[in-house]
Amino acid sequence: MKIKVRDAHPADVEWMSNNTEGWTVTVEKHEGAASLAEALHALIAEDPGQGVRMGWLHSSLQRAAGGEPGYVRLYELHVSPEFRQRGVARALVDELFARVPDREVILSAWDRELYGVWLKLGFGYVPEPDEVSGDYSYPGDMVRPPVEASS
Repeated sequence: MKIKVRDAHPADVEWMSNNTEGWTVTVEKHEGAASLAEALHALIAEDPGQGVRMGWLHSSLQRAAGGEPGYVRLYELHVSPEFRQRGVARALVDELFARVPDREVILSAWDRELYGVWLKLGFGYVPEPDEVSGDYSYPGDMVRPPVEASS
């Protein structure tokens, strides 16, 4: 099985909405939905030989004070059940990281049951200042720091 990651298109929106856990995906901005119009990157993982979509990712750019670009928020990452544990999530996340190497990437709402998976995908846990070490009571964030440019 080959995995190709590409930008999502309007024709993917219905499939994306049907392959999620409670989210709606739209083309244009819509309250309560992940939209292609608002995405920094909306990505689709597919098997190009079979033309089968396997998973998708939605991220947005969060602005810092003064409107300057801040960090990237990874809002949604979904892999169809029949394609899990085959490298699809890794391919999607690696593509996102490659597109925004100089930006911090923060998970919007990370699934605590998948803590180990997030670590394997390149995220680290950043506890809140008052959090007990090793508690992982989850008020903290899962973050991929920006990659520093080498000189």
